[in-house]
Amino acid sequence: MKNTILAIIVGGLLITSSLYITAEKEVNDLNQDEEIEEELSNEKVSEEFVNCLQEKGVVIYGSSTCSACAKLEEEYGGYSVMEKIYLDCSGLGSEEDFMECREKMQTGYVPEVQIKGELFDGWGSPENLSKETGCPL
Repeated sequence: MKNTILAIIVGGLLITSSLYITAEKEVNDLNQDEEIEEELSNEKVSEEFVNCLQEKGVVIYGSSTCSACAKLEEEYGGYSVMEKIYLDCSGLGSEEDFMECREKMQTGYVPEVQIKGELFDGWGSPENLSKETGCPL
């Protein structure tokens, strides 16, 4: 009887430790994936990439009051990186930008991405626009 109880306890401990090790490995794997994603998202987009997007006719209409636009700016490494292809439509930027937004935006919602005047139906991340335009990241 003692051997049976001991075997059950040892078996339970083995199962528990195995589950713990598996769970710990999964958590470590997730943390590594998050670290890799964070490292990639912290990389700044090159000026050459933005110049290529500009040559391909990419325009991103945004607003300084838009949280999604702020997230998009982050993906590019800040406004100063993407300013050649970004127009602030909030009315807080230049009068020319504001007027262009009013004339050329198609949806009325920011962020709006256009390529050669055609609405891009997707998130305007560097990765997505690289795939769409062929501009190398």
